[in-house]
Parts: sequence; structure tokens; C-alpha cells
Amino acid sequence: MKLQSLFLSAALVLGLNTHVQAAEPVSVDSLLNLVKQGQARDDKEFKQRLARFNQSKAEQEKMVADAQNERTRLEQLSAQKEKEFQQNETAVAEAQERLNNRLGSLKELFGVLQQVAGDTKAVFEGSVISSELPGREQFLTDLIKTAGSSSKLPSIEELERLWFEMQREMTYSGRVSTYNAQVVLPSGDTTEEQVIRVGGFNVVSADKYLNWDLEAGRLVELDKQPGSRYTDPAAELASANGTELTGFWIDPSRGQLLKIMGQSPELGDRVDQGGVVGYIIIVLGAIGIALALWRMVVLYSEAGKIRAQMDNDTPNENNALGRVMAVFNANKNADTETLELHLGEAIAAEIPRLTRAIGWIKIISVVAPLLGLLGTVTGMIDVFETMSLFGTGDPKLMAGGISQALVTTVLGLVAAIPCVFLHTLTNNRSRELMMILEERATGILARQSEQQTKPQATAA
Repeated sequence: MKLQSLFLSAALVLGLNTHVQAAEPVSVDSLLNLVKQGQARDDKEFKQRLARFNQSKAEQEKMVADAQNERTRLEQLSAQKEKEFQQNETAVAEAQERLNNRLGSLKELFGVLQQVAGDTKAVFEGSVISSELPGREQFLTDLIKTAGSSSKLPSIEELERLWFEMQREMTYSGRVSTYNAQVVLPSGDTTEEQVIRVGGFNVVSADKYLNWDLEAGRLVELDKQPGSRYTDPAAELASANGTELTGFWIDPSRGQLLKIMGQSPELGDRVDQGGVVGYIIIVLGAIGIALALWRMVVLYSEAGKIRAQMDNDTPNENNALGRVMAVFNANKNADTETLELHLGEAIAAEIPRLTRAIGWIKIISVVAPLLGLLGTVTGMIDVFETMSLFGTGDPKLMAGGISQALVTTVLGLVAAIPCVFLHTLTNNRSRELMMILEERATGILARQSEQQTKPQATAA
């Protein structure tokens, strides 16, 4: 029984392929045969693995030997190449020395040629003539490389072409040419337009001045054109037929002055620099002037009606004097004191109509300079804040606050001066009319008093 248990345990440990058969009853003899067969199979597989290992070992040893042989070959090849490199270096040095000896004074000539070609290239890059003759810079770039090279010499044709290009630049700088060129518009679009080049100074398209962009190598239309004083002659030049002389404004700085003129603020830009305070002053000034003009029209119309009434004894209530005379007619039989009170009341009723809105004109004439002073103070506060944050190194950072301070002051004075003048005119005119009313009322009272005192004197 013990032997049978031992065989059963051995069969379980070895893990024989008996999980299918384990479900079936196995005899002891069969199990013994299975163990023998498994041992024989294991011996066979071990021998096979040992043979494969020996074979792989031989192959690895062969690969190592081949790698060592290749390393040796490459080391020998490297040494050979180093030797050839040294020989070539020596040969190049000797050849360079022979070249320098043979060049002699030509070396200095090529140095001058390289310098002249570089200067000419700089001139061409900044010349508006390049818009008519594109591609000249590439030839000069190649010539500069050739003149600076130690393995290649400039040819006679290249030297002659350099002279030709310089001469052509001088010749074209004295011409007025018309041709088609690519123009970059302020919107960023590129169009082909007919342009007119005036020497080497300016290029115009119709009445638009163009600027030569060095980096882009194209003509660019100025964002802000100069005034009509400058653009009108350009338009005349564009439409000229060559039979008559045409005036044209030339920028001798080749476009720099036009750029500066474009950067200078116009009237709208200067007003905008005043900020909110500036716009308030402008609105108040406009209101004051409008009120003054309105009152001037009303007062002059009223003065005409009063003059017409002065020549007519029949009261017309479309004017102040007529209404006062109507009051007199309505109280003609009253005594002098009562009539004086009625006339005084009628004149007092006319004063607001004659002086209407004149006080607002005076208020605006006083408030406008004060608002200008307010803008000056706020602008200087901005300047000091900018100085505290960024220092005083860049004056452009402080220009905004200074502009606001000065522009609001100017706007305040511009609004106040005409308002003061118009207030004086309207006030004087209204006072003249009131004086006429008082004069007429006094005359009426005097005549009424005489008429009332005559019967009493006659009766006495």
C-alpha cells in the first residue's frame, strides 16, 4: 500500500499530462510506464537544448571575431584618412600661399570692389528706382560673395555690369518715369497700379504719395496723405500730357518728411487729445454760440419792429413797444401815477423776453475756461502718474497727458472768447431796446402829465 501511495504522489508531482486521464482509473504498471516514458523524453530534450546551446555559442564566437576584424580594418582606414587629410591640408596651404602671391595687388582691388558693391547695394535697397528695376540687389549680393571668396575671382563681365548698374542708377535718378508696379494699400491688399516716379525722390499713384518699403521691397501707399496743397500737384502730374510744365512737391528726404507729416495730428486728432473734458467744452461753446446767434436774430428782428412802431401811433402788439403803447391806450384816462405804474409793469413784462438766454451765454463764457483749467489739472495728474510708473526716460509716454492739459486749455479759451464777445453784443442790444421802451414810456408820461395839468391851469 505504501508503494502504491508513493507512485500516486510521484504522478501528481511530476504533473504528467494525466489531467484528462486522471478522471480514469490508472493501474500501477501503466503509471510506471508513463514515468519511464517521461524520463526518456526529458533526456532527449536536454540533449537537444545542449546541442543548440553549443551551436549558438560557436556562432557568437564567430560574430565576435568578425567584429574585431572589422574594428581593426576601420582603425587602419582611419589612420590612412588622417594621413591623407594632413597631406591635403599641407597642399591647400601651399596652394593658398601661391594664390596670394599671384594675386598681389589684385587682392586689394577685390577688397575695394567688395566695399563698393556693398555700398551700391545699400543705395539700391533704399532707392525708389528699385521699384522700376527690381532684382538688382541679387547680382550685387553674388558679386560681394565672389569678391570675398578665395576660390573664385570676379569676371570682367561682372565688373562691367557693376559699373553699368551704378551708371544706370544715376541716369534714372534724373528721369520722370511712368510704369506699372505692385502697390500695397493701407488695407493690406496688393494691387498693380500705374505709378509715376520723380527721379529718386518720390513715387505717386494718381494723387496718392507712395513710400518705398526697404524690408518688403514694395511701394506702400501712405496711411495718411498730406493736404491738398501737396496732393493736387501730384494729380496734375498724373494727368499731364508732357506739353506743359507741371508743379510737383518733392520730398528731398525720400519719403521721411511725408512720414513725419502723416504722424502729425490733424484738427480732429488734436480735439480728441482733449478727452472727455475737451468734448464737454466744445459742446458748451457750440451751445453758447447758438444761443447768441439766436438772440441776435431775435433782437435785431425786434429792433426793426420797434423802429416801425416808433413811426406809427397805432400800437401793434407784435413788438414790445406796441404792447407798451397798448397798455397806455388801455389806461389813457388814468392819472399820471397810475399810468406810470401800468407802464412800468408793461416794461417789466418785456424785459425777460428781451434778455432771454443772455445770462446762459455769460455763464458759458465763464465756465469754459474753468473747464479748460480742469482738463489741465487732470492732464498733469496723468503726467505725474506716468512719471512715477515709468520714469522720465521716454517723453512719448508723457505726451498724452501734456497734450490733454494744453488742448483743454486752448479749447476753453476758444469757447470763452467768442461767447464773451457775443454776450456783450446781445446784452448791449437788449439794453438798447429796453432804453427805447423806457424813453417812450417817459415821453408818454410827460405828455399825459401835460395834458392833465393844462385844463387845471386854464381853470385857475
